[in-house]
Amino acid sequence: MTAIAPTLSVASPHRIGATIRIHIANPWTTLITPWLILIGVFLANFAIWHIVLMAAGDKGVGADAFHYNGGVSWVVFYMVVVAVQAMNQTFSFVVGLGATRRDYFFGTITVFGGLALMYGVGVALLAGVERATDGWGVDGWFFAPGPFASMPLWEVAASYTSVLLVMFFMGSAVGAVFVRWGASGIITFFASVAVLVLATLWAITQADAWSSVGHFFTSRTPLELALSALPFAVIGGVVGYGLMRRATPKG
Repeated sequence: MTAIAPTLSVASPHRIGATIRIHIANPWTTLITPWLILIGVFLANFAIWHIVLMAAGDKGVGADAFHYNGGVSWVVFYMVVVAVQAMNQTFSFVVGLGATRRDYFFGTITVFGGLALMYGVGVALLAGVERATDGWGVDGWFFAPGPFASMPLWEVAASYTSVLLVMFFMGSAVGAVFVRWGASGIITFFASVAVLVLATLWAITQADAWSSVGHFFTSRTPLELALSALPFAVIGGVVGYGLMRRATPKG
């Protein structure tokens, strides 16, 4: 710990760099556990595919029986948890060593951006292996299911990276709520989100606009949908920074 303190007392770029190093000092939260979860979910699906094939026997299964799978979405949403955990574990420590909240925020979003890119490219590479092995030998598509199966791998990587950026940056907003108000703030935050979602659904229903909503999603490619969600990453970052500026480090 004492070796890091002098670094935090110098220029802003060094404090940002120190924040980044502290975030990745314990790789379990940000680097190891998410991959373990993703591989675990994949292996569970792989086992289910084999069980279904054995149960079907000579009758076989449909040509696209294993083409649609939402397993990857589990780890995508888990990135919100990763962001909250990372901020909860490091905010008080880094700011307590002399870093400004601005330096901490920019160091944190740099880490989150790097993680989003790493996981996005990593999943795309696994999708490439999936294609090369004809769906892991059982025509099963986990890392690039449904419409992703026919997309160029760079589009798969860009789609996942974009969605992960949204998850991480929204997670930064949730993390900022937690470091400022604790568990009560988190409860209030998610209750407010639930009310907002319900109000949005009510407004769409009142306006009889569900067909327009459906057309928006069905007329666009997965990459276009992922890129259209990026403004939410900006919103999450702005909200997170605004809340963090007033957060008090806890001893």
